[in-house]
Amino acid sequence: MILNSVRHFLFSLFLVALAVSSCNHEEKKPVTANQNTLSGDIIKNPNTLEGTNPQKLPEITFETLEHDFGKITEGDKVEYDFKFTNTGEAPLIISEVQVSCGCTTPSWPKGVIKPGESDIIKVVYNSKDRQGTFSKKIVVTSNTYPNQTALKISGVAFKK
Repeated sequence: MILNSVRHFLFSLFLVALAVSSCNHEEKKPVTANQNTLSGDIIKNPNTLEGTNPQKLPEITFETLEHDFGKITEGDKVEYDFKFTNTGEAPLIISEVQVSCGCTTPSWPKGVIKPGESDIIKVVYNSKDRQGTFSKKIVVTSNTYPNQTALKISGVAFKK
């Protein structure tokens, strides 16, 4: 009688273990770079851009990522146009251009840049009261992957 109770208990335990283990066998899919968490923000998640195939993203390609102004006179305002092209397969949107200090002022296109189209990001450096070597970082945020590109201007401002 005790032996039958033990067998019954072990058989019941086996059935419970089998039922629990069969529920935990969900297939887990690997996460790729284009499977971002859904977001309405097309800059953080470019796949949400209407009509965009997840495999086809915009790509921002600059002619150069750095510009050296060389020697300038302290007090001068100098500017440089960073030319870029959307070399991707979806519309490009630049949401923000951040600079490392108030002496540098960027301007950029606020509309959509279609695949194959080019434009510029203009950067103006004001050397007023800024004598000596300078190196400024400009961060471009767009709906590309990765969504930030760093640019740099540098030079030396000499006293008049």
